[in-house]
Amino acid sequence: MARRLLAGGQIFAPGLMRFWEHEFYGRAGGLMGLQAPSWQPASKNDVAFLVLPPRGKWDESVQQRLKGLLGGKAALFAVGRRDDLPAGVPSNRFEGFTGGVKSQEGLYGLGEHRPLAPLRLLEIIVRGWIAAGEMICACIRGGKMPVIWMSAWLEGSFIRNISFIEQDNLREPWSAPLFHKGRYIPPLPPGYAAEHFLGMLGRIRESLAGQGDRLAQAGKWLAEAHQAGRRPWTVLVGHSYPLILQLPGEDKQRPVYPLRWGPSVSDLARALPGDLKRGDVVMHLGYGPVNVPAAREILGRGIRLIHTTPYGRPPGMKPQRNFLWLDLPWRPSDASVDVPGYGVRILPSSSSAQTMALLAILSEMADRMGWS
Repeated sequence: MARRLLAGGQIFAPGLMRFWEHEFYGRAGGLMGLQAPSWQPASKNDVAFLVLPPRGKWDESVQQRLKGLLGGKAALFAVGRRDDLPAGVPSNRFEGFTGGVKSQEGLYGLGEHRPLAPLRLLEIIVRGWIAAGEMICACIRGGKMPVIWMSAWLEGSFIRNISFIEQDNLREPWSAPLFHKGRYIPPLPPGYAAEHFLGMLGRIRESLAGQGDRLAQAGKWLAEAHQAGRRPWTVLVGHSYPLILQLPGEDKQRPVYPLRWGPSVSDLARALPGDLKRGDVVMHLGYGPVNVPAAREILGRGIRLIHTTPYGRPPGMKPQRNFLWLDLPWRPSDASVDVPGYGVRILPSSSSAQTMALLAILSEMADRMGWS
């Protein structure tokens, strides 16, 4: 990918799986100079960086989008396995695959949701960002530094980010260039981004492993809500959810996914519907500081709250029986890998951290429910 971009190509991430557009575009620690998902490549040096749906998820609209890419000029790089491709699609049209686990690998099952906790969810996020990070480092070794988004949650980021937007009165939309002009960054060795990104995720996994009692309690609460005929309200503010799950529309004749998904809103005061009542359960894995008054109001209504943010548990939130705090120690700026000589980190970790927690809690819930 880096060789093509250094030769003048552009990069875009077409949405074979729509969640990738939310995960990869406009993201702290990601590329500012991405072209839109619908962008039409004009050169063999242009790069399409896409996520492959698992086998069995290639509906007609996805196959039509892939057909357009196969007939286009861009080089295709895929987050996924070669055998994810449908029969008849030439794998040699792709320049590379990240690999990953098979779509059926995971834990537990419920009706058509098998596995209920698919390992592929974590794999595609982690492998996609590792590939992007190694591409960024390869560009640095080639003498060019990509322009990277600074998190909107950091002071001064709006001013800093907009300073790179190239604006004129000739056309729109306006966008940032892929590379900085006249910017030198010391070269980083192959494997640097992967090592540091995986190192941080390893520390988050160790932190979760040390919170087995809390994960079990969260699963117990979710199971009790499900057994009482309620569906827990769930919010993960890591860009990917709920789109990454590719859940079908609800149908009374089909098994219902055991969690109810809300919009990706970090503020507790705006993330929950107003009709929640005593005995309901909210799982909110947030992004910004805890809204303490909103949390107290939720708990005051007799609602159980499973909550975390990277800013940590505030001193004002005292222990109580309906409040369960999880520790997911990813950095508040989201981006996690330092680039010496550059003022912004690369590679966001929130989606990976939240997916690890979700898979663990879902498995605890499934175990309580007796799902096979």
